[in-house]
Amino acid sequence: MSELPESPAAQAELLAPAAAPSSPGLRLREAREARGLSIDEVTQAIKFGARQIEAIEHDDFGRLPGSTFVRGIIRSYAKLLQIDAEPLLAMLDKERPAVDNGVRAPEDTGAQLPLPGERRSLVPLLALLLALAAVAVAVATHFNWPASGRGAGELPPKSVPAPIIPGQLAQPALQVEQPASVAPAVAAATPAADSRQLTFAFQGKSWVEVKDATQKTIFSQNNLGGTRQVVSGKPPFDVVIGNASAVQLQYGERTIDLRPYTKVEVARLTLP
Repeated sequence: MSELPESPAAQAELLAPAAAPSSPGLRLREAREARGLSIDEVTQAIKFGARQIEAIEHDDFGRLPGSTFVRGIIRSYAKLLQIDAEPLLAMLDKERPAVDNGVRAPEDTGAQLPLPGERRSLVPLLALLLALAAVAVAVATHFNWPASGRGAGELPPKSVPAPIIPGQLAQPALQVEQPASVAPAVAAATPAADSRQLTFAFQGKSWVEVKDATQKTIFSQNNLGGTRQVVSGKPPFDVVIGNASAVQLQYGERTIDLRPYTKVEVARLTLP
């Protein structure tokens, strides 16, 4: 025969309601299960992979490509489940060290804009690079100047007999034709024509990720309203845009309508 706990504190502990989920992933998972949704149904609705949804629900943020990406998934997922995303993002901020450790390496591609503190730390480095560039120019000028000076000194003696022998006038004409050799240099620069340009104009906050033809992430960051970003690379581009209704995208000279590619405020498209 079982006995009830004699202690009132023990009875209160048994009768107390379960504590609210303490992580964003657990809250999202319980909200999904309460609505009777499967992970496959969620992936179809917000256009993220099943592994990414599972990583979010298990708070395994190190498996995801970046903190910007994590926050974008959480916002889209919470909107789908009709729950407030801000408390989830606040809990995510408390776990930020774990997120940063998993994100720092892949996002260190140069596409992320430095924070104000980082800009100040880059000032000495930029000053050093400018100083080194100035020294390099000075050295190049120093070594090239005597050569050009000697060439200028040698030209007058050669130019004296030139008027005396008319037949030699043909030689400058041949030398004038030599600039045609510049054509290979121009042709060598033609591969840059493969590069295409994307221009983003932000009317509100938005996170954007762009991958080039090699599937390398060439741009990934949060963007503020009233700003513009220009991204160049080799197409085709895979583009993901959060809060797509607040973004205008121009591809070369063509304006792209994001509405056909947008679901739950996230636009996903490939530009050839």
